[in-house]
Amino acid sequence: MTGIATVDLFCGAGGFTEGFRKAGGFETVLAIDFDKQAVATFSHNHPTVPVVCRDVASIDTQELLALTKGRDVDIVIGGPPCQGFSLAGSRLPDDPKNRLFKEFVRVVDVLKPKVFIFENVAGLVSMQRGLVLEAICNEFAKIGYEILYDILNSAKFGVPQARPRFIMIGTSAGKRISMPLQTHAATENCNLDLFGNSYTPFVTVEEALSSLPFLEQGQGNEVMYSLPCKTDYQKSIVGNRVPGLLYNHRATCHSQTIIDRYSAMPQGGDIRSLPPELRTKKNNVFKLLEKVPSRTITCNFRTDIIHPWQPRGLTTREAARLQSFDDDYQFFGNLTRKARYVTQDDQVGNAVPPLLAKVLATHVKEIL
Repeated sequence: MTGIATVDLFCGAGGFTEGFRKAGGFETVLAIDFDKQAVATFSHNHPTVPVVCRDVASIDTQELLALTKGRDVDIVIGGPPCQGFSLAGSRLPDDPKNRLFKEFVRVVDVLKPKVFIFENVAGLVSMQRGLVLEAICNEFAKIGYEILYDILNSAKFGVPQARPRFIMIGTSAGKRISMPLQTHAATENCNLDLFGNSYTPFVTVEEALSSLPFLEQGQGNEVMYSLPCKTDYQKSIVGNRVPGLLYNHRATCHSQTIIDRYSAMPQGGDIRSLPPELRTKKNNVFKLLEKVPSRTITCNFRTDIIHPWQPRGLTTREAARLQSFDDDYQFFGNLTRKARYVTQDDQVGNAVPPLLAKVLATHVKEIL
């Protein structure tokens, strides 16, 4: 029995597809990404999904239709990099800076899905005083889609991370369109509001990380046995691929100077909260606060996001938990950027949180 046919562009490690898988009723018929290590991660965790490791621009219309095997594609999802857009007035000219976004539009135009979901950085809304967003809207309008967009904070949908993301949902002309409703809030705001809504409390850093094996500097392994769950959130991300195991839990080994700096930093503090003799010029180093959701997980979480209870950066697994990946979701690749391909850290930091993707998938079923 086939599901709702989905194509995942710029799929990376597979956060979007993972969320759609967990929502149930979807079938990813094609995934595309140019990076070898990201594709290795995607393929290992989604072995039945056809994935192509190529620049999407090299796949012409006929090949794209052949790769989707003539299926009527219902949904196209993806988040092409959009930094450095080039504008001509209120339009996007054929400029290399716009290439990847224009490829997303081209694929949507070729496959003509009922729905597309375009995900990106929250800052896209204000790029070049809003002209970039206006130009993006114009591009989708040209190919016959009505759109709705908003900034969705992942923490408001059960992810233990305050990660604001730009989400645009496009539908074929005439179809109704809306955004999913918030499900989580700060504890003091969880009672019924003026509109009769009640919320579940935010999932905190402590609720996400408290059951992971304790690691000192440089300790850990790519494969470890998991420990008993302590919270409902932890139970929800055990996974069903290889129950009882967790992956990619390896800590960086810091110098004593850095250990002293991280040890002196209070939870919720950054470099500016330290004594002058321990400070550096890099202010964007932050120690997590255990009683609230994490700040946004970037690709630099080994150096910029400090563990709440230990003087070190996060492991790939810790960051993956804060991104809502299951413990048995395995990432491949190096931990440093000396290699040609993206690292494990890049794959986790760039991913759409699977739980947010699951919310979006469940929501668009209603549109379909």
